[in-house]
Amino acid sequence: MKSLNSSGLVLAIAGFVAVLGTWGEARSSSESSPTKIVIGEVAQVKGEFHMAQGPLGQDTLDIVDKSYVIKDQAGDEIRLDVDPNTKVRNRVNPGDKIEAEISSKGQTLSVTRLDP
Repeated sequence: MKSLNSSGLVLAIAGFVAVLGTWGEARSSSESSPTKIVIGEVAQVKGEFHMAQGPLGQDTLDIVDKSYVIKDQAGDEIRLDVDPNTKVRNRVNPGDKIEAEISSKGQTLSVTRLDP
């Protein structure tokens, strides 16, 4: 068996550390789950309605959506909870087709109504 001199040992250790570093980066990126995109048709909208005053003093109806139930392309129903941090580009109604971005923790990050 051949013995390693000090420079060979340093190179071997450096290579081992580089391999460990690469493995650690690959492992950590796979552990952090990316967001998920779901596409489906809105089956139900749940929310609240409040009377409010418009800028000119007229009565207006303030609509606050709380959740959407959508039917995805596989026919499964998915409930999307909406909170103040959810980006809703256009308000949606039953029958609209939407695309939603959901975090790895199940939080609805954004909802976009798709053109028919």
